[in-house]
Amino acid sequence: MVSLMQWTDDLLIHIEEIDNQQKNLFLIINRLIVHKRTHGPREELLDLLQVLIAYARAHFRAEETHMRDTHYPLALSHGKEHLRFSENIQEFITDYTNQAAGLSDKMLTFLRHWWVSHVAHSDQNFGRYLKKEGYLP
Repeated sequence: MVSLMQWTDDLLIHIEEIDNQQKNLFLIINRLIVHKRTHGPREELLDLLQVLIAYARAHFRAEETHMRDTHYPLALSHGKEHLRFSENIQEFITDYTNQAAGLSDKMLTFLRHWWVSHVAHSDQNFGRYLKKEGYLP
């Protein structure tokens, strides 16, 4: 069973918009985990997955805009991580839809691991860059 994600303030990059979006993404993924644990209705699951996709895309656009505006040197590779995430999620949704099966632990594990890893590493690198360059106090 996949454990819930825990937000901690050491994951902040200190751009309020981005930090709030990331906290909300953690909440959405936790809702998916709880849905699986409680065997929630299929319609609700599909709605949650669509919310996750839409919210993640909006978050990625916002983050990438900040990266362009601040001339972040790793923006291209960071954007590629976002693209790979979106492709993986779309594959999971296609598999789920075609097989009419429940949400797999594999997908939840991927979501949990990717977000924690991405926020703790790639996004923290961006935050350190912002601070070093004087964009953040």
